[in-house]
Amino acid sequence: MSSKLLFRPKYKELSPAEQDHVDRIKDAADNMLRHLHPAGNRETALAITKLEECVMWAVKGATTE
Repeated sequence: MSSKLLFRPKYKELSPAEQDHVDRIKDAADNMLRHLHPAGNRETALAITKLEECVMWAVKGATTE
């Protein structure tokens, strides 16, 4: 696997279409997060952590060349 896929040593300027895609991913996650707060137990805290991870990978996938 190319190291280029593992990390970005420099910031990548997003195209308008990529930025729109990232914005839609984050808006959807924000909507889900509203249903999970407040994190009153371990299960909800884990769900929030996994949602954060999901957003990270979704944005990476949407912006990888």
